[in-house]
Amino acid sequence: MAAEDWRRFIGGIVMRRSKSSSILGKVILFIIVAAFSSGVYIYQTEPDFLLDRFYAVVYPGRQEVEPEIFLNEKPAYFEIIGKEWQTKKNNGEWYTAPANDERIDSAVPTGMQSKPSSIISSTSDKLIVNVDKQPDQVDLKILKTDSGQVVLEGKAELAKLPLPKQNGNFTYELTMRWSPGQNPYQGKYVLAIPVTVKVPAQFIFSTERLEQGQLLEITAYYAGDPEDVIFEQSIYDKFRWFSEDGSLRGYLPTNYNVKPGTYPIKYGVKSQGTEETQLIEILEHKYHIQYLTVNTKTEAETRNDEAYAEYNKYYIPVRNQSEPSRYYTDSFLIPTKGRLTTEFGETRYVNDQPTSYRHLGLDIAAPAGTEVMASNRGKVVLARSFLLTGNTVMIDHGEGLFSVYHHLLNISVKTGDIAERGQKIGEVGSTGFSTGAHLHFMISYYNANLEPGFFLVGQPITYENYKEYLQ
Repeated sequence: MAAEDWRRFIGGIVMRRSKSSSILGKVILFIIVAAFSSGVYIYQTEPDFLLDRFYAVVYPGRQEVEPEIFLNEKPAYFEIIGKEWQTKKNNGEWYTAPANDERIDSAVPTGMQSKPSSIISSTSDKLIVNVDKQPDQVDLKILKTDSGQVVLEGKAELAKLPLPKQNGNFTYELTMRWSPGQNPYQGKYVLAIPVTVKVPAQFIFSTERLEQGQLLEITAYYAGDPEDVIFEQSIYDKFRWFSEDGSLRGYLPTNYNVKPGTYPIKYGVKSQGTEETQLIEILEHKYHIQYLTVNTKTEAETRNDEAYAEYNKYYIPVRNQSEPSRYYTDSFLIPTKGRLTTEFGETRYVNDQPTSYRHLGLDIAAPAGTEVMASNRGKVVLARSFLLTGNTVMIDHGEGLFSVYHHLLNISVKTGDIAERGQKIGEVGSTGFSTGAHLHFMISYYNANLEPGFFLVGQPITYENYKEYLQ
């Protein structure tokens, strides 16, 4: 073959290869563009034929949470008893992953026996929940395992779940919610955490020093049955416990009948083998002496055998019984404003004759018709007229605490009513044994009268400070 023919032959081959390479390149480019376009389309439209694992790859930060429970930094057992989760796709639709129960089994930490209960033996123990996505709302319900009784319910912090105020076996039902808002996911998890509480009894005294007329409150947590509690004291001979949500609460009233001094209180729990002593100091309050002049006709009509018989029969017995739980949750308020004319605990001379009793409350002088409000929420247990105390209202606030209102012009409530805090119950008057329009206001623990000022303003209301509070 001539040289010229070889050149033509070789040139043809090169030309054909060049054309083939060009076509191949175009094909590859087309495939790349098509694949990219398809990927963009799939990413944006997310058609239904896509496999579930596509979403796990594309949205790793939107997947279901993996909760963990720790007691004092050690893994604790729990169950997922309810789960809802949705991921927001790029096309705006919500995707729900298929159910997967494997995660429930993983709640048992490696090497731990099946369904062990977390044992809490101290109030400093820390039960926490870890999740990789912080929920928008956390609600906790603590139930007794044996009865299902709810002992605590409300909002909770995952950083430290609260403890019930009693020992026993409980189930923590923890509900976590994630709302869409700014999040590309939404859902709800409900966890069941078995917890056993074995905490030593704790006794809390409201104060170690109090003044005559003040009420001492004692709260016992994790003490159990009141019959198992040791509580020995000489301040008040009718002491009793009230039970609330597994804790115990009791009161020791003091007034002019309790001598100043230091009183030991022995307390503990028999079954726990504990016994301690708390010293309580009662300080003296300087009570005034009042000289009162009363119209002899008024005195004769209101301080006589008939008046005292009526008072002893219908008034005195009412404060012997009280609702065993509190009606109120707020603080006490001053029932009316005016001028203080008599302090709590004063001894009296009436028409120059000494009396055998103390003044049992506060006298607040105000114009007749001035509104009188219920000092706190409670049940009206007495609403009637007496010769001695005039138009009278008595409210039981629960757990032995009463407020009483004397000499009213009229009465706006009836026996059996639930009076709300601040509700009008009558108007200032001068009925009964009275020298002028005023409210005689009392607070007592059963029949033991107390200084109302401690409940109203945190200290006795006196001639020196009443303008700050009553006017």
